[in-house]
Amino acid sequence: MSSFVLTEESFRELRDIIREAFGIFYDDGKQYLLQSRLQTRLAKRGFASFEDYARFLKYGEGRAEEFHELASTLTNNETYFFREPAQLKSLVSAMFPPTGAMLPSLRVWSAACSTGEEPYSLAMTLLETGRIMESAISILASDISPRVLEICDKGYYRALSFRATQPDMIQKYFSPAGDGFLISDRVKRLVKFFRLNLMDEGAIAGVGKMDAIFCRNVLIYYDKPTQKRVVEAFFHALRPGGYLFLGHAESLFHLTDLYEPIVQPDTIVYRAKTDVTAAVGGR
Repeated sequence: MSSFVLTEESFRELRDIIREAFGIFYDDGKQYLLQSRLQTRLAKRGFASFEDYARFLKYGEGRAEEFHELASTLTNNETYFFREPAQLKSLVSAMFPPTGAMLPSLRVWSAACSTGEEPYSLAMTLLETGRIMESAISILASDISPRVLEICDKGYYRALSFRATQPDMIQKYFSPAGDGFLISDRVKRLVKFFRLNLMDEGAIAGVGKMDAIFCRNVLIYYDKPTQKRVVEAFFHALRPGGYLFLGHAESLFHLTDLYEPIVQPDTIVYRAKTDVTAAVGGR
């Protein structure tokens, strides 16, 4: 048997390490998937077996740096501008008063921003309303992967990222560069990028109170206890009545009672309850 075959024992050991570090859970049916994703890390580090790699992640010098690289290897960064537009419309309808008045300020967090298309889409959506001063917009964007955050900082995107973007929006907020486009400084200065692990509840609390949090297509990689832990941490990071936006395949049903679902024709969003007084999660 090849030393690069992931045995059941090593699979369980590695998935426990990964779950503890990142919250990502590989069930018994995903042993081959984990093996294929980790092969590149073994080759890069020069390990002869998954057993050696697991030992390194537990005790090896330099393992902190390896966890940074591993975060990029394990996460799925599939995204594009103006993904799930119904949720962007919901954000505007939820945040802006029907009277047409200007909004004094708005804080939104893209809690798993990947390569940046989501937070930049949020910025452009808010600019398009014409009902909030640019100086009043604060968009925070975090991800666990240092590699994708480098792409965010560059703000350079190719055609695939624009598959749901109207041509007039590209013309308005981007400039041609090589075989792609650069995001405009007007949009870029509205977004602050930083690295954050959603398993770090203290770091989530340090983000401050938000009006809305987007965390789409992330919970599907967690088991139920981890999902509950994360969304309850988000609750404490939201102002009372703030909104949580999840992916279309994700739900808080039977997970927590801290939010009330707001069912709309094309999407469901979750509003943080304002009548919750009991401490949650030991807080």
